Amino acid sequence: MDQKEINKQIFKRIEKIEKAVFAKGINPIGTKKNLKLGVKTSLPNLILKLRDDRFFSQPKSVSEVHKKLQPIYPCDFNRVEVALLRLYKKRQLRKTSKMVGSKKIIAYVW
Repeated sequence: MDQKEINKQIFKRIEKIEKAVFAKGINPIGTKKNLKLGVKTSLPNLILKLRDDRFFSQPKSVSEVHKKLQPIYPCDFNRVEVALLRLYKKRQLRKTSKMVGSKKIIAYVW
């Protein structure tokens, strides 16, 4: 085999990998379709996706995050609260406080 044939085989393998990894038809967060396609999503991964989409550019309370996730990942309020706390402990989110009315509540930001 000469070098050109080896390069062709390598490029074909790379194309196959790219098609597998970057498959078309997978919608971004915000739709239910990605759950129907069998894409493995977990609560922490969805929260990190929100972080990457700059949802946490302003401090968000647990209830705000829960409301945002409900349409795509229905779960209990406590699960969201624990997931946020664990992401904070792993230093993937930051914790701050936020005033809602006259109450000071915990909020998460990035």
